[in-house]
Amino acid sequence: MYLSKEQRIAAGTGNIGIIIDGTGADTFGEPEVMDNKLERPEIATILAKYSSDKDFDYSRIDSGSSNSTYRVNLNGQAYVLSIFESNDSGHVAELTSILKQLEECGIRSSRVVPTLDGRLHSTFNDKPTLLKEFIAGEELTHATVTVSVVSDIGRELARLHGSGEFETRRDTQHYGHEAFEGIAAELPGSNFKNWFLAEYNRLLADFPSNLPMGFVHSDVFPSNVIIENDQFKCLLDFEYLSYYPLVFDLACGIVGLTWQNGTLKADLSRSLISGYEAERQLEKEENKALPYFCRYIALFFAGWRYRQFNITFPNPERAQDYLEMKDVFEAFTSQNSGIGEYGE
Repeated sequence: MYLSKEQRIAAGTGNIGIIIDGTGADTFGEPEVMDNKLERPEIATILAKYSSDKDFDYSRIDSGSSNSTYRVNLNGQAYVLSIFESNDSGHVAELTSILKQLEECGIRSSRVVPTLDGRLHSTFNDKPTLLKEFIAGEELTHATVTVSVVSDIGRELARLHGSGEFETRRDTQHYGHEAFEGIAAELPGSNFKNWFLAEYNRLLADFPSNLPMGFVHSDVFPSNVIIENDQFKCLLDFEYLSYYPLVFDLACGIVGLTWQNGTLKADLSRSLISGYEAERQLEKEENKALPYFCRYIALFFAGWRYRQFNITFPNPERAQDYLEMKDVFEAFTSQNSGIGEYGE
């Protein structure tokens, strides 16, 4: 079971169903469902660490995930309370530290509420807890992607890329070569696996070097963007924050945001890049590497979707979803030149 659009926005989460296992590798799949509904006295005990006000109301957000999540109205403001059933305190501390640093750098995302004694997270029954400000707005869709929105996303990515060090993620590459190899290992013998391995080996041989490196969001898809009144509001899901070539984020945005109805929309990709370059100018080698990383991302998600919906959790309704990313890969392979020349 996945969060509804409204629930995901309320929780300030990313893709439920993708779990970071704490080793730097990705574990994809449906989380184990844990029914740990808390009663009002238990919620009150948790909230007492954040506020002396005992007058509150709450409702459960039934995420179906391994975390228990509640919307809380306290002191006249709305918050989201999360109780982590399966993550240790170290993992949660890392995430809260990242969110706090993003806030200090002016990057719009989930805002962590500290406890009365200044801690960024607490515990309840030996489980980490986290209180965040409620994010009003709606999830971006391909129907609501506009030139203005993607331009603002480009600006925000450039600000992220200039926001400094996240030392705990220095060795993290969520879409690195190990992730490709993990997918390939689970694919059964088929024409698709043969194609996937052949293209991956070509990409591996041509991996660009000497590109500017830094910390990237690495999951720039509509489901991780919140808009309000048709304007960009914030990015969600920094669980995949990675140390990688900076241009990776732009390529991810081009694949995730500008491929619509089987067509790459050049006006959107240009707007994404121009918004980015309003804050940080791309180097010549980065611009040349954009088509490469668009292929890289498309190939990864073609393999992930094939594995996810045909092997790990077979779903006849989504069994062919991988073909969309295969089409994106082939589009960038057949037009391997300046990114502005792509699309209609």
